[in-house]
Amino acid sequence: MTTQNTNTADSSWTVFIEILSDEFTAKTGFGVYAHITPLDVDQAYRQYQLRNAPMRLFVREYVRDYV
Repeated sequence: MTTQNTNTADSSWTVFIEILSDEFTAKTGFGVYAHITPLDVDQAYRQYQLRNAPMRLFVREYVRDYV
């Protein structure tokens, strides 16, 4: 059971980074790591986990507030 939960968490993390990078690219022409550090990405992911909002909405707001 632990393996399944870990895979789900890893999948969510991967999707989060992809969506975040896509949003930065769409808004600025450059991916996520051209703007923020890996530590910032981790902090953004933790913020997302604490909110009860869809991932794409959270990312859109995060990038809008950042750019």
